[in-house]
Amino acid sequence: MAQLKTETSIAVMEAIAEMLNTEIRKNGEIQINNSVIWDGYLHQMHNEDWRGILETMHTLYQQQPQLFSMQNISAITDGLELLAKYEQYYDRVMDMKNRHVSAKKTAWKCIMAVREVWNRATDEYLPNDNDSKTKTSFGSLFE
Repeated sequence: MAQLKTETSIAVMEAIAEMLNTEIRKNGEIQINNSVIWDGYLHQMHNEDWRGILETMHTLYQQQPQLFSMQNISAITDGLELLAKYEQYYDRVMDMKNRHVSAKKTAWKCIMAVREVWNRATDEYLPNDNDSKTKTSFGSLFE
């Protein structure tokens, strides 16, 4: 069962990385209020989804630490801590915001960490900035 969980988590991580990379290629730097990301992923993901992703990333870190920045490690650790503390009370901890806790910032950091680590692991160089936006020239439109 754990193997299936890891395989599923890897497939979800790939889908997330590809979606984020596509957003960068189409629109440039990803803005934090991006509805494609929030409505399509972050508002939909349950604790089991996050746990699988974050535990898979934690295992990958133990095996391939060079793929991770300190910010990536911090995001994963913070996400796992939030899940451990609140998952018995909420179905979607990483989408939680109330007067005591807001997990949305951590969810954002975690989803960005997925993309960054995935890109390093697959040798994809695509900075999250406007220079990465795919540019078309007038002439290429008519070829």
